[in-house]
Amino acid sequence: MALALFAIFLLIGCNTKKQEDQSTVSVSGIGTVLVQPDMVRMNINFSYTAQTTQQAKREVDIKMQQIMNILKEDNIEDKDIKTVSLSYDVEVEYREGRNVWIGQRAHQTIAVTINDIVNHPNRLPELLDKLTAIDRVVIRNILFDTKDKTELFRQSRELAYQKALDKANQYAALSGQKVVKTLKIVEERNRDILGVSAQRNAAYEGAGFSTGSSVPIGEQEVTSEITVIFLID
Repeated sequence: MALALFAIFLLIGCNTKKQEDQSTVSVSGIGTVLVQPDMVRMNINFSYTAQTTQQAKREVDIKMQQIMNILKEDNIEDKDIKTVSLSYDVEVEYREGRNVWIGQRAHQTIAVTINDIVNHPNRLPELLDKLTAIDRVVIRNILFDTKDKTELFRQSRELAYQKALDKANQYAALSGQKVVKTLKIVEERNRDILGVSAQRNAAYEGAGFSTGSSVPIGEQEVTSEITVIFLID
């Protein structure tokens, strides 16, 4: 038993020494693919203050129905429209050291997704012109995105790995060695899970939007970032 334990410790020691003698290089790679966004998400909200909650609610209901009619006329499906906030509260104002009751406030916010904006570039500007014609409507968090990024992330990961490999080959050549194999890959940022930030994020108030406005979309970056450890010899 003692001889067997000694042999095991000797084998472990040899393996550890062998690993210590290995030459490795750790490099990073960032792969970025550019794409034109094909969809946009935005929040539309309206609030109103009246003497009673019922009056405030009635006014909000009327305005939201106008908004819904516009969205339906633009063939936006029900699944792409949802209420994200609905509240009825007291409106107060701080005056001379105390809160003064102003009225009852009603508020509703809906989130809208507009698809296929690449093939219909005028769809968003025309829709915004119609919506902002409604007095006191507020449109915020206009975010451009790409509906399906699966293939784009696959491409960005391939680019990231290739850039890391190119770096490793160069460093190995500079030291008179060559890359043998990949030992470890670490994804630095899980952007395909967290989602991609669009390059444009705007807010429009009903009083300040002009008819026939242009809404440039530009390009969106889909990025993967990795660190790779290569064995060199």
